[in-house]
Formats: sequence, structure tokens, C-alpha cells
Amino acid sequence: MEVSPMRLLLSLLFLLLIDSASSQTSDDLKTSLISFLGKLSSSNPQINGDLGWTTASDPCLDRWKGIKCKKGGKSLHSIALESLKLDGSIDGDLLSHICNSSSLSVLSLKGNAINGGLPSEISSCTRLTHVYLSNNRLSGSLPSPLPSLRNLKRLDISHNNFSGNIPWNMSRISGLISFLCNNNNFTGTIPEFNLNFINDFDVSFNQFSGPLPANSENFPVSSYVGNPGLCGKPLDVECPPPPSPLLPPPPLPFPSDHNSKKISISKGIMISGYVLFALVVVLFLMYKFLKKKKKQSGPLQMTKLNQKNVSESSEKAETASPSEYSISSPSHNSAGVSTSLVLLKKDGCKDLKFEDLLRAPAELLGKGRFGSLYKVVINGSNELAVKRIKYWTLSGEEFQKKIMMMDQARHPNVLPVTAFYCSKQEKLVVYDFQKNGNLYKRLHDNREGRPFTWKSRLNAAAGISAGLSFMQQSLINSGATTAAGHGNLKSSNILLSSTMDPLISEYGLTALPIHREELAGKTEPFSTSTDVYDLGVIFLELLTGKPSHGFNLAQWVHSVVREEWTVEVFDRLLLSDGEMVEEAMMRLLQVALQCMKGDANARPRMAEVAAMVAGIKDI
Repeated sequence: MEVSPMRLLLSLLFLLLIDSASSQTSDDLKTSLISFLGKLSSSNPQINGDLGWTTASDPCLDRWKGIKCKKGGKSLHSIALESLKLDGSIDGDLLSHICNSSSLSVLSLKGNAINGGLPSEISSCTRLTHVYLSNNRLSGSLPSPLPSLRNLKRLDISHNNFSGNIPWNMSRISGLISFLCNNNNFTGTIPEFNLNFINDFDVSFNQFSGPLPANSENFPVSSYVGNPGLCGKPLDVECPPPPSPLLPPPPLPFPSDHNSKKISISKGIMISGYVLFALVVVLFLMYKFLKKKKKQSGPLQMTKLNQKNVSESSEKAETASPSEYSISSPSHNSAGVSTSLVLLKKDGCKDLKFEDLLRAPAELLGKGRFGSLYKVVINGSNELAVKRIKYWTLSGEEFQKKIMMMDQARHPNVLPVTAFYCSKQEKLVVYDFQKNGNLYKRLHDNREGRPFTWKSRLNAAAGISAGLSFMQQSLINSGATTAAGHGNLKSSNILLSSTMDPLISEYGLTALPIHREELAGKTEPFSTSTDVYDLGVIFLELLTGKPSHGFNLAQWVHSVVREEWTVEVFDRLLLSDGEMVEEAMMRLLQVALQCMKGDANARPRMAEVAAMVAGIKDI
């Protein structure tokens, strides 16, 4: 097919126009950058030449000092003019033009003597992720459009002369991980930042007042000092109670007796209504109290079991031999299911009986979706954890078969069942109590301040994945294809042994068929791939140091990775360990993201996850 000379000529002209427009844009950007620097350094007109910022050169190709470009060398990425004794001001129009003509992500002007205010035109720089303006002489209020920088990750405006209130919607920048405004003259209250997801936070030495945001105790007192009007934890100043609601105004006088009689009737009706309402509230509160008290009545709180069952069990215990409470010779009901306490682990518990659990003092450790967990102390020294399972409609025979099957598939990183009890009224699973707590508290509630190094975290990741892989494969080989997973995997169910090794607790207690429909609320029916997804979430908690509940941790990590600031997701306590550690963290992050793919069929199998994590550990 021949191309006509006219069409070819038009194509060439079109390409020339595009090239000319691109060149014009590049020239405009160079001119704006040079003028922007001139405004920043009003007393040093030679600074452009000193830094090599000339119209005859290219910012990216000729590598102007203080300029960095993205890969490919054609798109402006950052401006870093630090500690250059700049004493001018920030020109808003020029900054806006630079941002609109490039993909500027980093602006750092710290360590100078720049004066004036922060221009509102900075809101045009929607791709900014890092802004560093500390140690200057900037003043005035922060521009109200500043929170429109939705991609902002770090903002440092400390050691300036800013005043006024911080825009209340600054807290709505979801990806913000660092906010430093210390040593200014800000007033008003501190916005409600989500401090669970901020790594660096300092508002000290301002004029702030009022209560601190929630979770302010995540940071030291030094982050808040120098603000006499602040109150709340971690400060020693308690906030005053909220003011009482205003009383209704007194009734106005009425002009006539006729109206007075009408109002008296109305007033009587109104008072009767108030009395009736108060009576309803009291009855409702009494109902809630009694209902709560009834719920707390558990089988492990002294005399709160069905007394008939207790007496029957006691009578049996008096006539039975000790072997009745062992696995070798359990007693059975008419259906052939054990109604005694079946011991699976006899070390230190060989004489344990069901009645011992009834008589022992019990401490409620927590209530979950699938039951309650108690700490029981036997004979004043032997500490046990007892799981009382609720909403269970499976037969006792299926329950016993499942427990026995899991007991045969033992792994060093899976907490073994010490004993279990099954009757029509109760289903209990007994474990050895682990004094070192769980992984969730180690990561997010480490009050002792013990270091949790990368080596320890990687060991935890490897141990958990190895234990899950072994249990899944063992149960599948035993024929439990529909209930081979954990079913409720989370960091609070990963206990820590006396040697700080991970122990997966409550394995399989919620992966039975009766619970699969309840777990379908996770947007997919329960399967072993559900455990893979949940393991990916635990990996993210180990990498970021952030909890997953109450916030979509996966979504936050994806947003940061998408902006090519992957290193920002990692726990800052880990980043000082060197490049080798950072490389290992990157690899574990990649594994976590594979585990959390939306398509369950695209996720790796648990055995593959365990192999990948073991490979990272061997680096």
C-alpha cells in the first residue's frame, strides 16, 4: 500500500509539532526552576551558576545539583536545596508551574533562612510525597488546601515561626507516616491523627491546648512537652471531665388563667412522660446487667456449672480408677463418646481431673468469636489455658475424632492439646499456659520495651509457616480435606514459648464444617488458602510493626508500594540493621503480597510459602 506524499508530509509536520511542544515545555520548566531558585536566594544572584542551573543545560541529563529525575532521565522527581543559606521566599506561582510541568515528588528546603509563608499554590503539587521545610524562618498559618496533598507521606515543618491552627483535615491524609511541627507557635487543638499508623510524630514546644489524640501514648512525652494547655496520656495532666448538658430553660410566664390551666395539664403530661422514660431506662439497664452477668457465668468460675453435672461427675470420680481420666480408658456415654477429661499430654498433669478444673480459680483472659479463654491454676502452681467453645452443633464423636487427629500431627511450632472434655453441655480444650504471651502483644503492646529484632521476627515467620504447612499436609493425608486448616489465624493466636519460639494455638478449632459458613464473611468460603491469606497479614504485621485490626493494613501497604516508596512500610526499628536486612525484608514483603492476592487460586500453597520463607532465612 503506497503512502501519498501529502500524507507523509502531514505526518512529519505533526511529529515536528509534538517535538516542538515538548521542547517548549522543557524550556518553560528550566526557566521556572531557575526563577524559583532566584526567589529562594534573593541575596545571592550567582547561585544559579554555582549549582549549574543554566538555560544552556538540561536539569536531568546534565544533573543539576539538587535535582533528581526518575529513571529514564526525563521527568523531574525531587528538588533538594538544603543548607545553602537561602534567605528568600517560596514563590507560589513558580512552584505551581513546576509541579504542573513535572512529576515532582520530593521538595526539601531544610536548613536555610527562607522567610515568608507557605503559599497555598502548593496544593497544585498533588504528587508530592515528602516535604521537608524544617529550620527556616517561615511564618503565618498553614494554607487551608494543604490536606489536598493526598499522596503525602512525610511532612517536616519543625523549627520555624508558623502560627494559627493546623488544618483539622490534615488527619485525613491516610498515608501520612511522619508529621513534625515542633518548635513553632501553633495554637488550637491537635487534629485527630491516626497515631497507630504514624512512625514519627512531634508537636512539642507550640501553644497547643486541649486533649491529645487517641493513642498518643505510642510516642514519648518529649513529643508533647512545651504545650502547657495539653492534657491526656502520656502527659501527667488529666483532662477535665466534659461539661454537663445544659438544663432546659424555665417555663415562661403565661398571660391568662385559661392558658395557665392548659399549660398545667401539658406540664403534667410532660412530667409523666419523663418519669415513664426514666423507668424504661432503669429497666433496660437492669436487663443488660442481668444478661451480662448470666453470660459471664462460665464452667470455670467455681460453682457456675450445672450442679447436676458436677455432682454426677463427682460420684463417678469417687468410684473410678485414675485410668478413667486417661486416653487409654475413657468413660463413655450411650453414644460411645468420652464424657471424662481426656488427657493427651501427661507431663505434670497425669492426675488432672475434670473436677480440678471446676474447683480451681479461673481468670477470664478474653472472649472471641468462637468462645472464651480462661487461665486456670491447679494446686496453686500448675497453670493451664482452657478454651470453652461456643456455638458448636457438631456431635461429640466428631469433636473427639478431630482433636485426636490433630494430636497425632504434632509439630514443634504448634501448641499441643493437653486435654479435652466433651459433653452435651460443655466442650473444653486444655493447653499449657504460655507465660510469654502472644505475638500481637510482642509487636503492639511491648510494655517491657524488649527489642524484637529482625532475626527474631524472621524466625517467627519461618516457624509459623513451617508449622502450618506441616499441619495442613498431615491432616490432608489423614483424610481431613475439608477441615485441614487453622480457620482463625491471627497474631493473637500465635503464642510464644519459654524460648520465644512461635506456637500456633487453637489449631483447627474453628476450621470444622460448622464454622465454614461463619468464616465466609471474609468474602470467600473457608479453605486452606484462607490460612495463606491470614499468614500474609501476619507477615505484614512483622514487617511494619502495625496492627491489622481496625485498619486495612493490606490496602495501606499496597498504596505505599504503588508510590514506589516501599521502604516506608517497614518498621523503623528494623531499618538500622543494614542493607542485607532490608533485602530480606523486601523478599518477605513480596511473599506476603503473593499470599494476599484477591484470587484464592492465585495464592501459593502453604508448603510453597514455607519454602520461600526458609530460603529468606538462609540468606
